[in-house]
Amino acid sequence: MYSQPRNRGLQLVSMTAGAVLACAIAGANVASANTEQTLHVFCTESNCGDGETPRDGLLADQSGNLYGTTEFGGKYNKGLVFKLIPNAKKTKYTEHILKNFCAKAGCPDGAYPDSELIMDVNGNLYGTTEGGGKHADGAVFKMTPGANGWTISIIHSFCGSPPDCPDGGVPYVGLAYAGQASGAPWDGTSPLFGTTSEGGAQNKGIVYELSSGSSGWTTKVLHSFNPSGGVESAYPGPLLVDSSGNLLGVTFLGGANGAGALYRLAAGTWKETTLHNFCAELDCTDGNGGMGRLAMDAAGNIFGVAIDGGSGSNCPEPNGCGVVFERAATGKYRVIYDFCSKANCRDGIEPAAGLFLDAGGNLLGTTHIGGTANLGTVFMLTSGSKWTEQVLHNFCSEQMCHDGAAPVAPVIVDAHGNIYGTASETGADGGGTVFELTP
Repeated sequence: MYSQPRNRGLQLVSMTAGAVLACAIAGANVASANTEQTLHVFCTESNCGDGETPRDGLLADQSGNLYGTTEFGGKYNKGLVFKLIPNAKKTKYTEHILKNFCAKAGCPDGAYPDSELIMDVNGNLYGTTEGGGKHADGAVFKMTPGANGWTISIIHSFCGSPPDCPDGGVPYVGLAYAGQASGAPWDGTSPLFGTTSEGGAQNKGIVYELSSGSSGWTTKVLHSFNPSGGVESAYPGPLLVDSSGNLLGVTFLGGANGAGALYRLAAGTWKETTLHNFCAELDCTDGNGGMGRLAMDAAGNIFGVAIDGGSGSNCPEPNGCGVVFERAATGKYRVIYDFCSKANCRDGIEPAAGLFLDAGGNLLGTTHIGGTANLGTVFMLTSGSKWTEQVLHNFCSEQMCHDGAAPVAPVIVDAHGNIYGTASETGADGGGTVFELTP
């Protein structure tokens, strides 16, 4: 079994260091002025027993509790699942560790969780790990609350037929389901969908379906990516399930230009249609390297990010500083924001996490670097005659970066417009933070 996740370099390819569900949270219109509060600092315990490096977004329940994962730290240094419980006034949050991964030799219970969590109508949690499982190539897990704490069960262990791994391997994104974008919890009966970064017919990743029935869970491969096929893609990110049951996503590589693609799998047949090949324009001004979860508005317009490319006038990077794009329901593709358009890249560089669409039609996200300290931002795009970007928070604004740095996860927004997210690095103890931005 490998000692650390295998795809982290791919995910953060040019960095210097799947919108996440918010259960029962519709997302208010976000105000422009925000105050940052650090809700939890990781690595406060010896050997980072409370977790280290939160790379993924948060899940919120109806009581305002926040759930998430850290890729490292924990009792066995293979990551954990945590829950942050607020006091009555929500002025202080207390961390509860729900699961330390790799409790047994060989990590059959999984290792290195690296996905946002989802919750079903009964309060059970679901997620994925990059490593561990029966075959050491990752797993899908379920966690069930009980009187004596939470219990974990493995729904599926990837790479059941090594070395070919037709069922996929190394899932580094979470699960998707119909209705997820509305904030509703999973109904427990409809299919779950996900992607893996390896395995499949060409070892370039797959799209899979999980179904729960009276005889247990079944796994089905819906699509194997094949970058040699011209229109096909490689290294898929998180999925979005639209109102018709189609699956939408982006890939980091592959496509006609080798720079990734925006694609759709038609419900039922699962036939792939490429909606846009990145780097179709000279110097990749249309974006290069699709990453993160997509957002879709009521009209069927799709929004997402590419980590590189674009035409930011102040971008110092030879491959570009990233874009936010729109693929209209009519089929027209356009870039709606180029990062590093402001002096000294105060508007951010490298959006890698995907987007959250709030009730007012604003798009919110994070950049891994850029901003006033070049350690990342939380940003908002507001539509009008053109889309306007505003930085809501510059990371490392506090002394010694106590507010965190290098966010690589999307944010969630509650009904009052409060924004919640994670920063993967620093904080008072160096292991990353959970933060809140309050209007």
